[in-house]
Order: sequence, then structure tokens, then C-alpha cells
Amino acid sequence: MLPILVLVPMVMGAAIGLLARYLLPGRQWVGLFLNPFAAAAAAGVVWTIGALMGAMPDNGWLWFGSLVAALVVALIIPRALPGRRERDDARYLAELQAKKA
Repeated sequence: MLPILVLVPMVMGAAIGLLARYLLPGRQWVGLFLNPFAAAAAAGVVWTIGALMGAMPDNGWLWFGSLVAALVVALIIPRALPGRRERDDARYLAELQAKKA
């Protein structure tokens, strides 16, 4: 199997992440590259694990698993990150105001 073939699902995963970044709310809290890179990494990891387990590139489940992993990561990041960023920003603002007073 060609090791470079992992780039194909990674590029597709990055496209899924980029699409999710612009379609889901909360994108002001997620950087431009975080969602596409995380989705591409998820697709690459699942593809690599599947390939190491013996799945061939023409296996539909390998493609399906890689792209579903990218989609799951692309959906979780915009949901999880904004709440954390808002709490951290509020805590940091309170620290700055306490220092100023």
C-alpha cells in the first residue's frame, strides 16, 4: 500500500473541517486553521490505524471511518471551545480589573 495515500483522506478531512468552521456557530472563538487541521489529523490517524490493521485503500469502511472521524472532530471543536474560551476570558478580565483597582 502506498503510504502517501493517507494524504487524500487528510485533504478531504481538512475540507470537512473548513466547511464546518464556516457553517457552525461560534467560529469567532475557533481559529481559522484549528478546525481544518484537527479534522485532517483525525482522518489521517483513523486511516493509518486502519491501514496498519490490514485494510486496503479500496476498502469502503476505511474511507468511511476516516471521513466520519474528521466530521466528528469538526463538529465537536466549535461546540466545546467557545464555552471554555468565554470562561477563561472572563477570568482573565477579572484578574486584570483586580490588578487595576
